[in-house]
Amino acid sequence: MREEECAKFLINDNQINSKDKAVRSRISKARLVEDRFNVNLDQIVKDDKEVYGLLKRIKDELNDSNGAIQNSVRKYYMFVNKTAFPTLSKYEKTI
Repeated sequence: MREEECAKFLINDNQINSKDKAVRSRISKARLVEDRFNVNLDQIVKDDKEVYGLLKRIKDELNDSNGAIQNSVRKYYMFVNKTAFPTLSKYEKTI
């Protein structure tokens, strides 16, 4: 994961109000995902099917009921791909 570049991207995100704390939190959660699932987000976000599978695992295995951990992966996806990943239900309609 390219932490410094992603942090700069997040700082410029108008949807993030509390810049310092929110950016650190998202980076920390993304790092947690990489460590817990032994994945490299740079590789995962290149393949939508992989992203979908990872988001499902986060939801199921980490009990991410409020979506905060999934959000960190979604933000990283946006940083790399310059577009948002669809909701799980919307993606499921395409497969």
